[in-house]
Amino acid sequence: MERINPFSFYEFSKQLAECAALKTGTPAQVAFWPILNAKNAMEELLKGLPIPLGVSRGKAQQLRDQIDTIMSRRFRATGSDDEPTFRFPAEEDPGMEEWELHWIRSGMREFETVFAEEMRETTMYFVPRRGIYHTPALVDEADSTFPADLQPHIPQKAKDDWKAAGRCLAFNLLSASGFHVARAVEACLEAYYQLFSGKPGQTLNGWKDYIIALEKIAATNPTPSPTKKTLAELDQMREDYRNPIVHPRVLLTEGDARMLFANGESVIIAMAQELAQAASGVQATLNLQGGAGAPIGALPPAAAQP
Repeated sequence: MERINPFSFYEFSKQLAECAALKTGTPAQVAFWPILNAKNAMEELLKGLPIPLGVSRGKAQQLRDQIDTIMSRRFRATGSDDEPTFRFPAEEDPGMEEWELHWIRSGMREFETVFAEEMRETTMYFVPRRGIYHTPALVDEADSTFPADLQPHIPQKAKDDWKAAGRCLAFNLLSASGFHVARAVEACLEAYYQLFSGKPGQTLNGWKDYIIALEKIAATNPTPSPTKKTLAELDQMREDYRNPIVHPRVLLTEGDARMLFANGESVIIAMAQELAQAASGVQATLNLQGGAGAPIGALPPAAAQP
């Protein structure tokens, strides 16, 4: 999949149109740039810019060669080393002849006929914006939604799946987006478990096993420790989204996919924050105030890590 700039088609057609509009007797100095620009436009198209050519490639090459023949006749000279060089026309050079312009215009008509048919068969789509997400960012860099300071604490495989989730959401592949969100969260959950269990490299069978193991760790009040709030969010996401989307009969709507995307972003950031704080030796607390001003969810005094 490649992104193209639709305006490039306008620029391409404009350059050919300026060349086709030349009249018999047009001074060579005036005709030089439109003819050169048309030649360059055809060469870019033959390189596959903005899109690769199919059946119209033969006519495109023919047109490019016809324009190049006029360029060679009018605007090239032989240098001291016997190599051809560009020569900007002088004022006394004769104006453009009718046969020269007719030859270029006939080549353009033949190319246009075949190119128009090819473009009718070319698949192009407009991707509408999803909520507040900027479409190019959602397609190419969805993982930039995570704060920069937390990026080092999010596993690369989680970022890769998150980028896939964003791309699927942009292209309305809603159930696929949800699947990749769940994979991204699980990749981060793996790292989360391995840090707090002190068992790097160990993996468990599924989300429920990770959550149960982490709840047992949290119950002993070690420092650092996974928070009950994050574990509760993970368990709710497991029940509401992760388990249902593995069944082929469940299809996500755009609303479902966007809620899951937002939910996954929240829980990954929560885990990454705790991973970052654990790495720096700071125990996580919530910045919400309870009834008497005490932080809600603040943990008991730290105990030694068993």
